[in-house]
Amino acid sequence: MGKKEEIIQKIVLERIKSMSPNVKIALGSKGGFLSKDDLLKEVRDGTPTGKKVIDIQLRYMRALKEGIV
Repeated sequence: MGKKEEIIQKIVLERIKSMSPNVKIALGSKGGFLSKDDLLKEVRDGTPTGKKVIDIQLRYMRALKEGIV
């Protein structure tokens, strides 16, 4: 993982850590929900789900920056 990706991963991990402890997130149509701890593990481990979470967070932060959200 490159330096830029490491920084982005750390930012996303901190955003997830700031979430409510009882948060549940559903991704895609597979059913089931991911807890805060599940999200942290997926992002830390660099799984496909973790990469999707990073992508979603990046798009959200860009939308905030551009005033879309």
